[in-house]
Order: sequence, then structure tokens, then C-alpha cells
Amino acid sequence: MTLQQKELFQKSPLLLENGETLSPVLVGYETYGKLSESRDNCILLEHALTGTAHAAKHYEDDAPGWWDDYIGPGKTIDTDKYFLVCTNVFGGCSGTTGPSSINPKTGEPFRLQFPGFSIKDIIKVQRELLEQLGVTRIVSVIGGSMGGMQATEWAIDYADITDSIINIASPLAAGPDAIGYNLIMRMAILNDPDFNGGNYIGQPEGGLATARMVGMMTYRTSELFSKRFERFTVAESSPAAFSKEHFQIESYLQYQGDTFVERFDANSYLYLTKAIDLFDVTAPTKDDLPAFAKIKIPYLLIGITTDQLFRIHDLRRGYALLKDWDVPVTYHEVASEYGHDAFLVEKEVPKFEPLIRSFLSNLPVKSI
Repeated sequence: MTLQQKELFQKSPLLLENGETLSPVLVGYETYGKLSESRDNCILLEHALTGTAHAAKHYEDDAPGWWDDYIGPGKTIDTDKYFLVCTNVFGGCSGTTGPSSINPKTGEPFRLQFPGFSIKDIIKVQRELLEQLGVTRIVSVIGGSMGGMQATEWAIDYADITDSIINIASPLAAGPDAIGYNLIMRMAILNDPDFNGGNYIGQPEGGLATARMVGMMTYRTSELFSKRFERFTVAESSPAAFSKEHFQIESYLQYQGDTFVERFDANSYLYLTKAIDLFDVTAPTKDDLPAFAKIKIPYLLIGITTDQLFRIHDLRRGYALLKDWDVPVTYHEVASEYGHDAFLVEKEVPKFEPLIRSFLSNLPVKSI
């Protein structure tokens, strides 16, 4: 079964954290496995910034998913045991309402008239979807990068139906360097002459491609780039000034930018990177306690020592804070030349899979 869609918040609008409302909201999602009769064997999988709901293949000839190595019969997320749900995030552009969706009030795309939203709002939409699907309990919410932020927010907002959290490579609040990178990427888009105040035709290709190239430099490591590209040049390339593809690293980044433009909406990129920047569960709530202090369910935190986006010192600080506030947290660090994206790399599965499998194996799940 491939991408499915549900229309939510038809009777009462979605109330966003900033006080704005939106109705209805269309959600794109994919499911794997079968919901048990007791409806309590669900795992919710959260994708990263530019991911989609297509986490794994549904059949042999299906397109590859972004976490195929972990999902399927007998795998880490055993679809003979669990009912897996993965949604395209609210504000995205792969099946869920976002800036490129049609505004029912105007008949035109929302563009920059789309309301600002937070990680809290993203998971609020997911919560409504799971209720519509009949899920009564969630075995675990699993996510990496921006997905880890969503998982953490689930532990705070919906612990009443959530049994555990697995957060891979995501801090309790974005650090200043990550916020800085996001600003540079947004400015590349905003300053593109084709951006046109968000009312572009097609895409602001140069700006969006540049944003993706900046992002790629933070998702991997300098060690990996040195090992893979060194100062190798492209065959029959020109060393002329300002050539885009003289060196192999230039060709690689240009390819990443060009292909990204074909699949992701520039306005969604603006909104989602801002939601990442604003995420901060260390900030005090109304009771003057940090938001994460409410977490009382098992929480697996995995840091990547070579991460150049969400630095390991931020993950270590997060672990120390969680432990100080008696959150039932388990922490592991993974070393990988692939850096931030290591959890998405097939070669690195043996480093992450045992940690996730062991954590899940200690959680009670009723038979289907």
C-alpha cells in the first residue's frame, strides 16, 4: 500500500501554537504491517527535514524508501509484529497540507500566506491522524534529525498514549551553528530573483539548489569528503574562473542541488527550517520547569560523534539535562565518517540497528 491521504480537522479547525487556525488539513501517510485487535502495536516513524512518508518498500518492485534496512518482516521494526505509520509532515510538500497547497478561501496556493507553525503543530496533526486510524497506544515514536525533535515533543505532549521514544541525532534545542546554517539557506532562497515574494513560477532554482548544497556540507563530514573527492577533477572539465563543476566535489554538490529542486518546494523549506530553529524543550513552561522535565517514558537518545549539524556536545548536554531531571533516558554515541546522515546510510546499519532493536525488545507488545 503506497501513499494514502486523509482529510482532518473538518468539523473543528486545527488550532496552531501561535493561535492561528486552519481547516481542513490533508495528511499524506503510509502504513506497514497490521494494527492489532487491541490497537496498541503502533510505531510512529518521523522523517527528517526533506524526507517523505515513503519509509520503505511495500513490495519488491516498489521504489526504495529512506529506511528500508530497518523496516519489514523480521527486521528491526518487524512488520509482522508492529503497525508502522509514517506521515509526510504538516507544512511539507509530499502529500500533506503546506505552503504549496490550495487555500480554500482564495482558490490559490497559500505560498507565504500559510500560517507559521511549530514542531508541536506537526505532531498535533499526527495525533489526529492516529486517532482516525484507530490507534489507542504507540509502542514507540522513532525519528532522526528533525524527526527526533518530533519524537521528543511526543514524549512531552502525548505521553498518555506513548510508551517510548527513540531520538537519533537531535538535540533538545537547535544550537547556534545549526540556526546559522538554516539562516544562510533561507537567505539563498529569499534572495533568488525568481523567488518573487514566495509567488514563484516553478521554483527559485538557484536559491533552492544553493540551500541544498549548504545543507549537504553539514550532513556529511569533512573526512568523508576528503576521502571521497580529495581534489579530484571532473573529466573534460574546465578550470575556468567560476566553473561550477571543475572539481568532483563541485559536481557532486551541483547534482544534489539540481535533483533537490525537482522534488521539494522552496516555501516548505523556509517554514520547516524555521520550525527547527524555534524548537526548544529546554525553555521553561508555565510552571517554570523545562518542557522536557515532563518526560516520564523510556527515552533512547543516540548521538553521532562526527555530526557537523547537531554537534555531539549538544547531544551530551541534552543527555545530562535529561538525566538530571530523572528522565528515564538511555544514551549511546555512534562514530561514523558519514556524520549527521549516518543513520540513513546502509553501511552504518550495524552501528544503529542493535541499539534500536535492544531498546524495542524491552518494551511490551501484545500479539496481533
